[in-house]
Amino acid sequence: MASVFLFFWLAICAGFAGVPSITPQSSAPASQGAAALQPGVLLPGVVTLAAPSQTYALYLPAAYTPAKRWPILYVFDPDANGEVPAALIKAAAEQFGYIVAASNNSRNGPWSPDAQAAQAMWNDTHDRLSLDDQRVYFAGFSGAARVAARLAQSCKCAQALFLNGAGFPTDSPPSNKDSFAVFTTAGLFDFNYPELVGLDARLETLGLAHFLRRFDGAHQWAPAEIWPEALAWADLLAMKAQRRPRDDAFIAAQLANFSANAQKYEQAGDLAIAWQSLRATSATFAGLSDVSALQAQLAALEKNPALRAAQKREKNEVAQQQALEAAIYSAFAPIASPDADRNDISQRTTTEIALLRGRAAQENNPAEHRVLERARRGVSAYFLEGGEPLIDSPDPRLARIYLAMAAEARPENAWTQVLLARCDSKMGRRKDALRDLQKAVTLGLGAKDLAQLPDTYGEFAPLRTDAEFLKLLAAAKPTG
Repeated sequence: MASVFLFFWLAICAGFAGVPSITPQSSAPASQGAAALQPGVLLPGVVTLAAPSQTYALYLPAAYTPAKRWPILYVFDPDANGEVPAALIKAAAEQFGYIVAASNNSRNGPWSPDAQAAQAMWNDTHDRLSLDDQRVYFAGFSGAARVAARLAQSCKCAQALFLNGAGFPTDSPPSNKDSFAVFTTAGLFDFNYPELVGLDARLETLGLAHFLRRFDGAHQWAPAEIWPEALAWADLLAMKAQRRPRDDAFIAAQLANFSANAQKYEQAGDLAIAWQSLRATSATFAGLSDVSALQAQLAALEKNPALRAAQKREKNEVAQQQALEAAIYSAFAPIASPDADRNDISQRTTTEIALLRGRAAQENNPAEHRVLERARRGVSAYFLEGGEPLIDSPDPRLARIYLAMAAEARPENAWTQVLLARCDSKMGRRKDALRDLQKAVTLGLGAKDLAQLPDTYGEFAPLRTDAEFLKLLAAAKPTG
């Protein structure tokens, strides 16, 4: 009989001050409904038996059998599209023998729906699958990374977190009370890059097992090629904690892989990243293998004056990004005043954003370009996060001002145009809304996503029979 742990509801009742206990309940046998869960195939929408409104993407390794217990990775996507991260993780999950369950209900927004989605997914997988509760992991991207972290802090049931593009909730930072390890991924162009570098340093101070994996990308889920490293790292820590049998051949192979990755950074001249990677690799393999060679490399690197220069340069880049963003936020700040001249503030802010975007486009120095791009993307995210909640407020005009700033910073973002269309629809500006949607289609919004808009957002309902919308829908490219 599998145990169902009601830790998420306990966490809500406890106000996240800590869960006093985990209460097991009797549950259905692990074989219930398992026949329909085909191993070796990514299932995009498994319906939970007890709560049919809750679904999740599921991947079972091809060798899955209920005769043994399997590690599981619970995944949370900010757009409630579990199939996206599950597809990225699938190959690594097959290679290392992990089950992946990714919610299709949890999304950026209020906490309660996230908790309900996590509880439903936990219950269903425990009812239907054979799981190893000594090897439970959570993963999330962006706002959903913060969801994963909050869940891990609440339930005390996860052995490690995989945080992509963001860290812990601002009101619940990591502490020495946390007992799980943390693997973070950061794109070099991610606007949250400074946060993730700072989080890695904080985890080192706290003495928590941690690993920061950078990659050439923006604010996104870690690419598929990084997930074998992430799951291998989790397996290595499980061996250290005696949660899975020691495998000397596996340890030796992974030591070679991790060491080679660190050396690539050093050979490329990225000494600050190389130092961080060597230090994390040495800490990971300490107690599993001889790390004297790694420690010698680390000691030699720490004597290199170029390392200190690289570390100073990275610190300066963080400060530069923050200054670039702060200048724009300062120009926009008076918008909150009741007697603000919205047109004047919008024009001045638009000018500042356009200057930043122009600098980013023209900068040829790779390091400077990264900083400008992070700032540009950070500004867009700031205005998106500020504007989207205002769409349903009594002041959709203010929402549109925010979202126009987001579009100015990242004119290539199709979804921003959809949000602008929502504002225009709410203000009765049908032609402007259709123009926004046309831009969204030009920027890549597919036919399936476009067709779903009238069912998803009430303000778009009149478009179901609108001749111009139907013409636009017919011309849109198939989604995916």
